[in-house]
Parts: sequence; structure tokens; C-alpha cells
Amino acid sequence: MRQTDHVARLGGEEFVALIHAGSGASAAEIAERVRGAVEAQPFRSDGLEISVTISAGLVELAEAQPSLTRLLKLADEALYRAKGAGRNRIILAAA
Repeated sequence: MRQTDHVARLGGEEFVALIHAGSGASAAEIAERVRGAVEAQPFRSDGLEISVTISAGLVELAEAQPSLTRLLKLADEALYRAKGAGRNRIILAAA
């Protein structure tokens, strides 16, 4: 992530990231780079190699903003669409 981005853990294996980008498509490109970098770097522990992947749901912030609760709900729905589509992918939700 870049210095202008913010990441926080929501719980379990769920995180939220505020990505400063010009558009949802730009944010999706950034998220895709992160996804690819994580996938390309297996985790090694006690002689075991563990593959790690990212499934993410993105929502674009626009001028007329819904509530933070609504944005998180949209992102969560997109996340579950990503998981349902086979995992290890980025889905951009419509706000």
C-alpha cells in the first residue's frame, strides 16, 4: 500500500482499506497489484509453504455519499461475490 492509503483490520481475516485513487477503476487496479503481489509470495513457516490469496470487494466513494454503514455493506457484498466466483479476485461494487 502507499503512504496515502489507510488499512485497518475489521476482524478475523477481514480488512478495510481506504485507497486514494481517481476512480473505482483506479482503486481496482491498485487492489489487483496488491492481490498479485500477495499471490506471488508464498508464506513459509516450519518448512511449509503456504499460498495466500486475496478476495476483495471494492466500493467507490462519490460526491453524494451513502453512510459508512452502507459503503461497508456494499463492499462486503462485493467481497462475497468475489469469494463465490472462485476467490482470489477483486470485485468493484456499484455504489
